[in-house]
Amino acid sequence: MKEKTETPKHVLAIISCALMAFVSILTETSLNVTFPTLMKQFHIGLGLVQWTTTGYLLMIAVIMVSSSYLNDRFSARQLFLTAAIAFIGGSLVAGFAQNFWVLLAGRLISSVGAGLSIPLMFNLVVELMPQEKWGFYMGLTGLVVILAPSLGPTFGGTVVYYFGWPLIFHIVSGIALLVLLLGFFTVEQYHEKKHPSFDWLSYGVIAAAMVIFNIGFNRISNGLTDLGFWLSMIVVAILVYIFIKLSKTSDKKLINLAIFKNKPFIFAMISYLLLQFINIGTSFVLPNYVQIVNHASSLVGGLVLLPGCILSGILNPWFGHIYDEKGPKIPFLTGTLFCFSASLLFTIFGLKISTLLVGVFYGIMIIGRQMAFNNTMAEASKLQPDELHTDATAVFQTGQQYAGSMGTTVMATIISAWQKRPGNYAVLTAQGSQVAFLVMTVISVIIFLSYLNLFRLEAQK
Repeated sequence: MKEKTETPKHVLAIISCALMAFVSILTETSLNVTFPTLMKQFHIGLGLVQWTTTGYLLMIAVIMVSSSYLNDRFSARQLFLTAAIAFIGGSLVAGFAQNFWVLLAGRLISSVGAGLSIPLMFNLVVELMPQEKWGFYMGLTGLVVILAPSLGPTFGGTVVYYFGWPLIFHIVSGIALLVLLLGFFTVEQYHEKKHPSFDWLSYGVIAAAMVIFNIGFNRISNGLTDLGFWLSMIVVAILVYIFIKLSKTSDKKLINLAIFKNKPFIFAMISYLLLQFINIGTSFVLPNYVQIVNHASSLVGGLVLLPGCILSGILNPWFGHIYDEKGPKIPFLTGTLFCFSASLLFTIFGLKISTLLVGVFYGIMIIGRQMAFNNTMAEASKLQPDELHTDATAVFQTGQQYAGSMGTTVMATIISAWQKRPGNYAVLTAQGSQVAFLVMTVISVIIFLSYLNLFRLEAQK
């Protein structure tokens, strides 16, 4: 393995992976605003069209489970080029799709780009940069990646409003092509490739559990008495149990569960995933709130998130610098308090929030989230020995995608439950949103308590 040095070529390699991850994540949420158009054009219902997002996230998560093995088996250059080519190819297929199934196929192909590039980016930070620089570079990569889900509605809403949904895929394909050229000349092989045996059985079991859990949880919108929901949860529990048993006995490569023996790491992971839950859940609730409750256009619904995204993006490298200089307590606890304050304000004023206040409250929330999010992963990486870093990254990034999808699912379920009640649709949406904001407030408290436990356990070492 090459020496960990902050060279210009290493920096450009990380930026290449970060930009590839950015465009792939951007399409996660940018397509949500196109659902009414796609439903009308392809003559399908919401339950089917939403798979363009749900299927995309599922594929990303399933690929990420194997990222530790892939990092050992292939070079960073091979993984980057595969990610870029798959994303460009899949996006072109989706952009020229004349029916829904071709569109969905293009989405699933392009998801390979995100599934490979996101963990690769974080692995390169840990592999190439000195440890004292991890906070800054985690913040730098977060600047172009973590903001993507929030910028997605703005990007998608603007493109659809003026040009139509196919241009979304044409634009990201063009950007990805430029990134491919940059990475072709900067991303190299940084460690000796290994040839471990891949644990296909464990991989199949955990992949099945993830898919069934996602599909089954969507059925909760039918009510807690839905038999399909409970059967799905039972099957998932059995599959997870089997996966744990297989992982303890198998000598083949997938994910080393030894990372969970570190209790501070567990609390860091809980905080990280819940921050992502809040981020994606909020990105779903607010554009819909602005359009349905405040009767704004889809363009305004997307743009309302933009000021907060820009401000938090500008500050993101500084948050990493605070972590490097002052340690984790200030960014973790301050960031969580910001999230709690914004969630509480959303809850208190939930029945009627002006579009201006939506933007202000969201700005407070996203700044707090950014303050803690990437720094939490940097701290968790320091808690694991070098040989477990790729396993930790695989778990974090897989969990991030799942937490995001669950944030959307839970928030959508809460709001739709209120919308089904008799009464004024806009008022019922506001009431459901208020309950969703209350859930986010409670989650902020859980994050705060998780950080306190993290600091307590680290102090005992």
